[in-house]
Amino acid sequence: MKIFVGNVDGADTTPEELAALFAPYGTVMSCAVMKQFAFVHMRENAGAVRAIEALHGHELRPGRALVVEMSRPRPLNTWKIFVGNVSAACTSQELRSLFERRGRVIECDVVKGNWRS
Repeated sequence: MKIFVGNVDGADTTPEELAALFAPYGTVMSCAVMKQFAFVHMRENAGAVRAIEALHGHELRPGRALVVEMSRPRPLNTWKIFVGNVSAACTSQELRSLFERRGRVIECDVVKGNWRS
């Protein structure tokens, strides 16, 4: 089950740290941290529901209450595109600007790291 975690400080939060936070509720399959949000994939639905109930509003950092909820699917007629070999210096806004020359961009994230258990 895919869980959305909002209000994350991507510069100061690691996938390993999020995995450790969610692990008491069930098996964490993977975590991906973006700039201000993250996704946590958990194996069991029941564990994911327990994690959402327990961690929504939790302050991982003082003054930053997490928003933890079920991930919603992408809008219809949209495509997710993987772009590899992106410079570490590239920002999401730079990548968005490049792709917006070809059409509307719904979401754009440069993922700096990805952790898998």
